Amino acid sequence: MKRKRGIHAVAELAGVSISTVSRVMNGATNVDIKISRRVWKAVSETSYVPNRHAQALISGRTRLIGLLVPDIMNPFFPELIHGFEQAAAEEGFGILIGSTHDHSNETAEWVRRMLQHGIEGLALLTFKEESAEVYALLRKIPWVQLEISAKAKGPGTVSIDYETGIRQAVQHLAALGHRDIVFAAGAANDFTAELRRKAFRKSIREIGIEPNIYNEDHTLEGGISAAQKILEREVLPTAIICSNDLMAIGALKILHSAALQVPGDVSVIGLDDIHLAQFTSPPLSTIRLPRTQLAETCFEALFQMLRPNARPPRGERVSTDLIVRESTGFPPHALQSKARASKTKPRSA
Repeated sequence: MKRKRGIHAVAELAGVSISTVSRVMNGATNVDIKISRRVWKAVSETSYVPNRHAQALISGRTRLIGLLVPDIMNPFFPELIHGFEQAAAEEGFGILIGSTHDHSNETAEWVRRMLQHGIEGLALLTFKEESAEVYALLRKIPWVQLEISAKAKGPGTVSIDYETGIRQAVQHLAALGHRDIVFAAGAANDFTAELRRKAFRKSIREIGIEPNIYNEDHTLEGGISAAQKILEREVLPTAIICSNDLMAIGALKILHSAALQVPGDVSVIGLDDIHLAQFTSPPLSTIRLPRTQLAETCFEALFQMLRPNARPPRGERVSTDLIVRESTGFPPHALQSKARASKTKPRSA
């Protein structure tokens, strides 16, 4: 007996018709969820790889989604890409990935290239407002964007609640006794950096302190530059909150080079909670931005627009929260006060 192969083997293993397999793999929404899962399980077990070109010719769909990030070398983004890729695969989509290097002309070129490959939708996870040229190109397909400003009229938006995590960080430091807290922020013209600066200004004023901000960029070098400028102050601050973990790691390097102890002399907090943050010396306290949740939220917003008779998705919001590790502690003056108090405390008989 001739062994069945390809889509025939999938249909037999799943106990469904070939047309049902085809409908599931083409994203039909009128297939029972249990049957759909059975089909995808059979696809995995038979290692069936459909001919996407043939499918596209027949169905008019490529099952491809574009995903653009600013810097694939930044440790934050591989984790975000992985989460998005997993969410897309569960719905039978493949993804095309591009790194824009924060240049609008590169973003526009990537969008053109992806449109030529027949993407059905695009996730613009560049954390910035893009050029008018990019938005004009995107009129052709459903798309979703992170951190979109009020100027750009996008159909699908996912925002991040930085305020909750940054307020937690400021209040954590205040509870330890810190009153000289500075913020190492991203570039002055960076939309996302401004959202984080705004959250810091509000949170620091809530505890009666005026904000002190150093603008650089969201890189190791930016953190190094910010820390060098902070060290030029006559009085060293007791705590530094950084606009992302890469900046915080750069700051840790400079503080170590200056023979300063973290957190003994200066406490440091990052933002993102990249995987590397727990392996710095000391392990970095940071404001966690949940990348898997962020990726899944972005994909779901886009997926909803790809469905037949789709309604515009409501604006989604992902929150942040503080993860306390070993890079934060009491400020030096508090430790000195504790030491003096222990010396003057009368001994018990």
